[in-house]
Amino acid sequence: MSHPIVNQPLSDIPMFFIIGRPRSGTTMLRMLFEAHPNVLVPPESPFILNLYKKYGKVNHWDKELIKAYCDDVLKQRYFEKWLIGKDELLKNLMEAEGELSFQTMVKKTCLAYHSVYDKQEIRLIGDKNPGYSLYINRIHKLFPEAKIIHLTRDYRDNYLSLINVNFEVPIVPLVVYRWKFALRLARKLKRKHPELVYSLKYEDLAANPEKHFRELCYFMNIEFNPSVLSFHEKKNEFEKAYSGSQEINVIHKSLLNPISTSRMELWKTQMAKKDIQLADLVAGKTAEEAGYNRHFTSFGLLIYLKVLPILIYGSIMYRLMLLGDHLPHRMRIWLNQVLGIFLKVYWKLNKRKVNPLK
Repeated sequence: MSHPIVNQPLSDIPMFFIIGRPRSGTTMLRMLFEAHPNVLVPPESPFILNLYKKYGKVNHWDKELIKAYCDDVLKQRYFEKWLIGKDELLKNLMEAEGELSFQTMVKKTCLAYHSVYDKQEIRLIGDKNPGYSLYINRIHKLFPEAKIIHLTRDYRDNYLSLINVNFEVPIVPLVVYRWKFALRLARKLKRKHPELVYSLKYEDLAANPEKHFRELCYFMNIEFNPSVLSFHEKKNEFEKAYSGSQEINVIHKSLLNPISTSRMELWKTQMAKKDIQLADLVAGKTAEEAGYNRHFTSFGLLIYLKVLPILIYGSIMYRLMLLGDHLPHRMRIWLNQVLGIFLKVYWKLNKRKVNPLK
């Protein structure tokens, strides 16, 4: 694995973020950037948002504080994908002892990751996290100078992909509402800061990766390197590094292959018509605004009544999430699980009673 090369102060190396709903191409885009010799994008782990409350205002880091921070980082979800042990991480972080911001410590943490790609001087550090799609404003607040790439995918294909890997409760209106809610947040931020937010459709990137990645490199102020399009040639190194990992062998197996359009418009043949109608209803005009044509555009009263409780739940839940972390972490997880079970039961019972196409 390659060790990153840094020849300038960390404060001078910009951060950027790849944000989008899960299964929207964010990992594919991360692989393109990670294959670039001047860019480092570690595997996703939401440690930035999770640890900001505890360390966000720290400006002086002594040995004890760094040790505590290191322990907390290692506990973060998905951090095991970085394939770095505690001793190595701690050694790397100890080099940052002294006066520096939380944001700079984040960059130092990212630089502990060893990429399978050959790296030259690192000029850009990225963070790819689909979980940030509901917290895009908070990310901007923490890193006000950082550029954000927002990826979106057809809401129907996104739903199919999510349920195929059991990422979310298979309730069509709820999944599509999340798609719509996250998209509106990103578009609102882009209207305020068009120089910082780049919008891109998964379908466009898959159809012409070279064209769109060139444009992204220009947006990021780095030179385009055509070698990134061969990122899949590191397949053997990835399989060796992540042998036995479900993440690579199941969830992201296709990412070890060349980019293709084979996963586009699967909803036309794999999604039930009643589910397409539900998805089109919830997406509404936002679908067309995002560049996707709805199959159904008119709906009866019965289907509105069926979907209404799900939309009310989604509206309340996501706005509560955006209010901040006022509830303890475990309580939030418990509440989300309980509500999720309730919705799942409600949806199963409701599907037995009503066919929205009748």
